[in-house]
Amino acid sequence: MNPPTILAIILNWKQPELTIECVQVLQTSTYQALDILVIDNGSGDNSVELLQRKLPNCIILSLPQNLGFAAGCNFGLRWAQDHKYRWAMLLNNDAFVTPNTLKLLMEATATDIGLLSPKIFYENQPEFLWFAGAKQHVYLLEMRETGQGEQDGPKWQKTRDVDYLVGTGLLVNIMAVSRVGLLDESYFMYYEDLDWSIRLRQAGLRLRLVANAHLFHRVSFSSGGQSTPTQLYYQAKSSVIFFSQHANKGHPFLILLYRLGSTCKRVSNLLWQRNMPALFAFLKGLKDGWQETKKG
Repeated sequence: MNPPTILAIILNWKQPELTIECVQVLQTSTYQALDILVIDNGSGDNSVELLQRKLPNCIILSLPQNLGFAAGCNFGLRWAQDHKYRWAMLLNNDAFVTPNTLKLLMEATATDIGLLSPKIFYENQPEFLWFAGAKQHVYLLEMRETGQGEQDGPKWQKTRDVDYLVGTGLLVNIMAVSRVGLLDESYFMYYEDLDWSIRLRQAGLRLRLVANAHLFHRVSFSSGGQSTPTQLYYQAKSSVIFFSQHANKGHPFLILLYRLGSTCKRVSNLLWQRNMPALFAFLKGLKDGWQETKKG
């Protein structure tokens, strides 16, 4: 029997060269039943023309404006539904598979698994983990035991069910997750994958970290997690939406105290750095996130 075809979905926003590199690496996959959909998320530059010219064997679609990560991915997932795909691979354009990543993910699939993820490494420090699945803190809902920054070793060699997976690289069981709902588009970016993880587990679907499938993420190991003002804005806004929506699944009072402490720490650090644009963006994100929750 022929293996099911995977639709790989990759978003581009003003980074066509990086997207092309990601796709070209993906095209070296040993899993041959693969179609690739690249969605330009309203770049407004020459991205679409360049993608069409450099990636003639891919499906290139463009959106009229930047809809954000969740809505952009959902556009691709709905396209996959309409064209009768059973499996989709959501892949960041700064994430690079190994030749056997898709094959190993597909070998780990089951009908009751909603999402599968490879083990993710820093591209520039490939012996160190960026993400290896996560547990949910029972009271605070935060991710725990992600492996980030740790050297790969025996502790991280087991394929296992986890509480959280991140959207950097996800094999999606389309039929299963469609019963629950796709990504929540109230998250422009950040936290949409954690929200999805909780909702899928509540519906009885499993999340699986496939330890022998690897992905390499082009983020700096030494940057210390620095973020731009735009990133800080959406991190803050999405965090308010996430914890407001899911506080009843943890301990609401402890979550409130923890988030207040975390906010004070972030504000203090930005003040110490005299990074006022980032500080104002962060505070505006908190305000806008709160207003968003009040609308709901």
